[in-house]
Amino acid sequence: MWELVACGLGVGLGYTVRNSLTTRWRVLFFGIAIVLLGTLITLLSGEMAGEPWLVIVDIGQVAVAALVGAFVLPVGLRRLQGMARSSVR
Repeated sequence: MWELVACGLGVGLGYTVRNSLTTRWRVLFFGIAIVLLGTLITLLSGEMAGEPWLVIVDIGQVAVAALVGAFVLPVGLRRLQGMARSSVR
């Protein structure tokens, strides 16, 4: 069950801070932000009342999406820009 909110917030977080992950403290804050977003998603969706263990799933989804946003998305966007430039010529 891949939630759209977890995916969107994770990709946005990863893409936003991709150039800032240079020191240990910033990486630590990135991890804390992932945990907070995952917990917030679980709380706001109402899953916490029924099955509190789903917070682990949401944190994992945000973490995977943030890593995709930080490392995979920029490479894909550069590749698309290169393909667009070569097709214009």
